[in-house]
Amino acid sequence: MTPESQYFAFGSPAPLARAVSVDIENAALRLVVDGFERWRESGFTRFGDYEDHYTVRLVACMKEIRRERNLAFVPQYQFVEPSDDMSQGRSDPARAPRIDIAIAWDRLTDEAYLSIECKRLAPDDLARRYVACGIARFVCGYYGAKVQTGAMVGYIIRGSPDAVLGRVNDHVKRSPAMGRMHTLRPRDPIEPLRTVFQSDHQRPDPFGTIRLTHLFFDVNGI
Repeated sequence: MTPESQYFAFGSPAPLARAVSVDIENAALRLVVDGFERWRESGFTRFGDYEDHYTVRLVACMKEIRRERNLAFVPQYQFVEPSDDMSQGRSDPARAPRIDIAIAWDRLTDEAYLSIECKRLAPDDLARRYVACGIARFVCGYYGAKVQTGAMVGYIIRGSPDAVLGRVNDHVKRSPAMGRMHTLRPRDPIEPLRTVFQSDHQRPDPFGTIRLTHLFFDVNGI
């Protein structure tokens, strides 16, 4: 099986758009982790220290790896997710969500991609923003409205992963739209990254459930 066929020979694309296979999702997440390692190896070159300065470099490194390995994935920076109403001219596309990273893999459907929101993280107000301006937007269906999986990248600029995780989960527990059942818990590492977490969320109709993978990247002191 060729690299192209292993990602594209799956029959009808409609079910794939909502329920991403575990193999595809893990391969996409692997590309994110490898992209971060490539950025680390380059000395964390960047324009500045805001979230977008990190994310644009992460995506650029992912694209380098994609070309080198001839992968079917297509990483995109600042991806717009218009609703059906927007596409049909019934609502304003200026209000469309803009997700930080999308990794697409299927030429047959516009909806076969993994949405990834990125935030800076620290055991302070940034942990609250990670929940309120990141996780909560997936939970309410603003991000990833048509899919059942998504991901978040947390750039830890201060503090330890354990301290950050504790503060994030405190805010998840206190969120009226979430609660204890929505907290982040450890999942299998994506080597060499061991700070990988998962959260599962019930969403209001018509969105259905969504599972989020959280990749915490330590950028303390860079």
